[in-house]
Amino acid sequence: MRVYKFLSSEFVMKDIWERRIKISEISDLNDPFELIPCDLSDPKHLHAVLVTRDLMTRNRGLLCFSRSWTNPLLWSHYGDKHRGMCLGFDLIESDMVRDVDYVDERLP
Repeated sequence: MRVYKFLSSEFVMKDIWERRIKISEISDLNDPFELIPCDLSDPKHLHAVLVTRDLMTRNRGLLCFSRSWTNPLLWSHYGDKHRGMCLGFDLIESDMVRDVDYVDERLP
């Protein structure tokens, strides 16, 4: 399976030279609702989810890929406003890759 990583022009050459890709910290994600999949109108739920997210931030991160390199929206958001680069990777083992399902409504 081939997956694609969009990179800003600022970091792409460094990543290629060092043969590494930065793992995004959860606290640095561009969507403030990332990893908040449920209705948080109950203050207890809000507190529990935020504490869990903060705990995950300490020792986990995300490495996001796309199955396509041709999506203009991805180039805009993750490809340095169409000035960056997109690298393709052929995965030998795909058991660590998970699809993301975007839904219109949060879980209750």
